[in-house]
Amino acid sequence: MVAPRRPLLPASLRRTWLWASLGALAGVAVMVFAYDWARTAAIEDARTRGAQRLRLYSATIRTAIDRYSYLPTILAMDPEFRRVLSHRSPEAVATANVRLEKINVAARSANLYVMAPDGETIAASNWNSPLSYVGQNYGFRPYFTDARALGAGRFFGVGLTTRQPGYFLAAAIRDGAGTFLGAAVVKVDLEGLEHDWALAGEHVYVTDHNGVAILASVPAWQYTIEARIDDATAARLAIARRYGVRQIREMSLVDLGALGEGARRLMLGERAFLAQRQPVPGENWQIHYLTGWDTISDKARATTAMAGSGWAVAVLFLLYLRQRRLGIRARADAQAAVEAALRQARDDLERTVEIRTAALRAEVAEREKTERHLRATQDELIHAGKMAALGQMSAAMAHEINQPLTALRTFLASTRIFAERGDQASLSANFCMMNELAERIAKITQHLKVFARKSPILFQTVDLSQALQRALFLLDGQIRAAGVDVELALDPAPLAGDLLRLEQVFVNLIRNALDAMQGSPRRRLAIHLAAEAGWCVTRIADSGPGIDPAVMDRLFEPFFTTKSVGEGLGLGLSLSYGIIRDMGGTIHAENIAAGGGAAFIIRLPLAGQPGEAT
Repeated sequence: MVAPRRPLLPASLRRTWLWASLGALAGVAVMVFAYDWARTAAIEDARTRGAQRLRLYSATIRTAIDRYSYLPTILAMDPEFRRVLSHRSPEAVATANVRLEKINVAARSANLYVMAPDGETIAASNWNSPLSYVGQNYGFRPYFTDARALGAGRFFGVGLTTRQPGYFLAAAIRDGAGTFLGAAVVKVDLEGLEHDWALAGEHVYVTDHNGVAILASVPAWQYTIEARIDDATAARLAIARRYGVRQIREMSLVDLGALGEGARRLMLGERAFLAQRQPVPGENWQIHYLTGWDTISDKARATTAMAGSGWAVAVLFLLYLRQRRLGIRARADAQAAVEAALRQARDDLERTVEIRTAALRAEVAEREKTERHLRATQDELIHAGKMAALGQMSAAMAHEINQPLTALRTFLASTRIFAERGDQASLSANFCMMNELAERIAKITQHLKVFARKSPILFQTVDLSQALQRALFLLDGQIRAAGVDVELALDPAPLAGDLLRLEQVFVNLIRNALDAMQGSPRRRLAIHLAAEAGWCVTRIADSGPGIDPAVMDRLFEPFFTTKSVGEGLGLGLSLSYGIIRDMGGTIHAENIAAGGGAAFIIRLPLAGQPGEAT
């Protein structure tokens, strides 16, 4: 009998190898997926960035050309250049040369010149240069033939005299009868754009209608053509004389296929690029933007490396969890043995606990009874607090509503007189004020709620002098009846606060001042408002007997008053103190040393300044 073969590896080791193989395959799959996803995302980012750059650089080219598009027309309208074409005297030519030179410097163009009907250059801004255009004939250039035929022309090419490329803009010069006298031409240098592209590290080039790269951020790409140069192409480019003596070379370009949305992958020289193009507005040109394929590949490889690292960390973490689980299982086995030994002791302890629990139940029942009693007491205290708050609001309402009611009585009396006189304007004004006083009575209850419930103030930018004026207007009848002289010095004082509450404060203070001066032979009320070091300072002073120093510290306590019974509840100053404090300001009283009387000083932060409530 043949004995069965034993497996070469233990079962646990085989499982380990199996899981390791599956983990490696999964890791490879994750990295392949990550590379494909990252490559697609990098291509999309490159396409988006390329499209943005194409729009920007296309607009830049258009702007660089349009900046000078007006200049040929302006020159063509200048009588001096018409005169030099009609009478080519040496003096007229010299004057035109100097004038073109000055205009060229001011406009910062490459060159300006004026051509005769046969194409000969009569005057030019570079007249005193070794490469002067004067005397040269450019009548074969398309910009000149278009200007003669159509009135305007434009052309990009390499100068035959300076051997420098430029964009030429021309406008026809005609006399009053419409006869063609010549053309005014401006040459625009676009090489600055190439310099800017190169400094930015961009790969950009512009091709004309022949497919020749006329502008490029890489010098080696200039005057190359994407198509193959055969004899017919070479002859056509030579006849145009657009590129001067520049040799047109074939671009070392290999198209590797489309990537979607107008983008292609190509090889240019030894490097691979993602290529995009779009037309230049107003020109028969194409602008090309190339993104290095190395950048896209680097992003994809970096993402793949991160994904592989993340997978490796995940696998190591899983191995750690498995090892930890084995350790926990070993500790559980050891603990089971200990628990068996402790079970008996725990049973004995439970019996002891049951005995103790019975005793504690009685104690807990007693404590619950005590807690219910305390909760009922607490509810009664809360109800008592609510009743006290309601009492404060009722007393404050009786005190504050008395002021607008008094004013309403005054306005009603004056309204009756105005009605008898037929004074409609005064009647309308009185009705408006009575409506405002009625609204004020409604809002006073809201003020009392704020005082009782400490609700937040509605801050907005207000002028403190407006609140003072309104308070004086409401108390105007009482001031005149008491024979009080009012001295006002109010500067504009914008601050963040509640206009209605500020008005309430000033009404309280001014009424207290009027009451204080009832027995004074000289009755004078001085109100000053000024800005001082980021603060708005208001000073309300009266000529009364002043404040007893013994009660100075209790002025702002609720229900404290020095008036007779029935004349006040002692809430006005307390409410005023709370309003000013909530607005970040301070209020205090002092006696005036010279001449007697008392003054209340209010300090509030100006708009944009931090308040310091004290």
